[in-house]
Amino acid sequence: DKYGVYFILDEIQTGFGRTGKIFAAEHENIVPDILCVAKSLGGGVMPVGAFVTTAEIWDKAYGGMDKALLHTSTFGGNTLATAAAIAVMNELVEKDLAANAAEQGEYLLGRLQELAEKYDMIKEVRGRGLLIGLEFREPEAGILDKISGGRASKLSKDYLAAMVAGALLNDHGIITAYTLNNPNVIRFEPPLIITREEIDYLIEALEKIFSESPSIFRMTMKSARTIIGNIFRKKD
Repeated sequence: DKYGVYFILDEIQTGFGRTGKIFAAEHENIVPDILCVAKSLGGGVMPVGAFVTTAEIWDKAYGGMDKALLHTSTFGGNTLATAAAIAVMNELVEKDLAANAAEQGEYLLGRLQELAEKYDMIKEVRGRGLLIGLEFREPEAGILDKISGGRASKLSKDYLAAMVAGALLNDHGIITAYTLNNPNVIRFEPPLIITREEIDYLIEALEKIFSESPSIFRMTMKSARTIIGNIFRKKD
């Protein structure tokens, strides 16, 4: 209203309980003019995306016959996808999954903070609800870095989070991924129905990984052994 432009908010990744509220905008008491949603809207079983807006904006964009087909999509309005989206929203509200995300997210954040205080390789833990990032510290240049001509530092900067994610998957069956804007950050986005016991299992897995490979060198060697072992198993 102040600047005479529409405020469009992207909640494709943060929407539907992920941050402890139905929408992340609620934390800041923000009401957008247009809200983009997808991903969780399908409950993990159906690809679906949508946008929510006011009646006034909708009428301006699509209100007349000359505008009704202004924006079309081959698979838009798919009945199976919309039915799945309605079921997801009903489940989210009836079981108050956003509240569980807030509660379990606070617990997970606290457990990760404990690891950060124990292991220097962890630079920062941050997040809200069940959208949490674990950032790794870039090690100071040492003898290994000098010997490798700077490759050790580059390896840490570009692949440390990926190596931890690989260890979580290969050794503990936990799926995570590093963020696209920072390869040194692992993103934790567990299901909104996660339990304390499952969070403890994740923490135990991370504890085991960090204690067995407290340095970038050891983690690199362990990852290399895993990769080589997988190659030979495929050949067999």
